[in-house]
Amino acid sequence: MIFWHVGGTILAFRYVFRDPNVDLRFLALGSILPDLIDKPLGTIFLADTFQASQIYGHTLIFSSLLMGAVLLGTRRGIWRRRLMAVAVGSFFHLALDVMWTVRETFLWPAFVWAFPPGPTEYWAGFIDRLLGDPWTLVMEAAGVAYLVYLGRKAGLQHADARSRLVRTGSIQV
Repeated sequence: MIFWHVGGTILAFRYVFRDPNVDLRFLALGSILPDLIDKPLGTIFLADTFQASQIYGHTLIFSSLLMGAVLLGTRRGIWRRRLMAVAVGSFFHLALDVMWTVRETFLWPAFVWAFPPGPTEYWAGFIDRLLGDPWTLVMEAAGVAYLVYLGRKAGLQHADARSRLVRTGSIQV
């Protein structure tokens, strides 16, 4: 669910933090980072070990360590702001996935060392699961709707606004 995470994260960030200067490129990256790590790792490279699409990147400790690394490893400036956006985006990903309901993964390794198994043959049944779950479609549509709304409000139909978004990661709303 890409649009759900990107759109939902940007919406939540803009509502909670009200920071018009956040680099949306890095925030969007953070919003999908747990999936970028876990989907290939848990379903392709280490499929025999995990057979799950939500492993390390979907844990509270991952996002916390990422945030700590940014705070301890960077100084004030543009790169700290960008990397903080990635870390905050990964926390929002956990919230949008409602990860606290999967205690074994969210609080790993506090209770168990193993991750709960996901569906067997993850990629083979991907389209069926995507189209078979109406909530997935509703959430993706909500993400797309917000991104379209924000794009129109920010004037992204104009080349100069798109150029600014690509160059700086910010929009004027």
